[in-house]
Amino acid sequence: MDYRKFDDKIYVRLDKDDEITASLIAVCAKEQITVAQVQGIGGCETATVGVFDMAKRAYNETTVNGMLELISLDGNVTEYEDKPYLHAHAVFAYEENGEKRTLSGHLLSAVIGLTGEIVLTPASGNISRKYIDELGIRIWDFKD
Repeated sequence: MDYRKFDDKIYVRLDKDDEITASLIAVCAKEQITVAQVQGIGGCETATVGVFDMAKRAYNETTVNGMLELISLDGNVTEYEDKPYLHAHAVFAYEENGEKRTLSGHLLSAVIGLTGEIVLTPASGNISRKYIDELGIRIWDFKD
């Protein structure tokens, strides 16, 4: 992984075997980013996404291995328990038995197989998260 700052954005290049979530959290921790928008594309070798199940209060997970094109990564960075917290959704394209398929949902994990090109757009300020027990999720908490 490597990154550069240009104007108000941070351009992150992820390399083979980099895990997207861990890498972006590491950049945000190093740069002391407390709120940012995230967008990206790339090529992955494995991805796990989820769709939240309200009754179970957990994600129904789906994992796909092989060559996956990261068509769209869209999300945000906030803070939870004083650490960067990535909330992102992703769409992946892949082929299975000669047919084109997509995998999409809440990004739980993805490992780069080729490269990842991610743009972080930090903003001034701070948004933290608070856990809502009745929903089983962490929501934005505007304390100020």
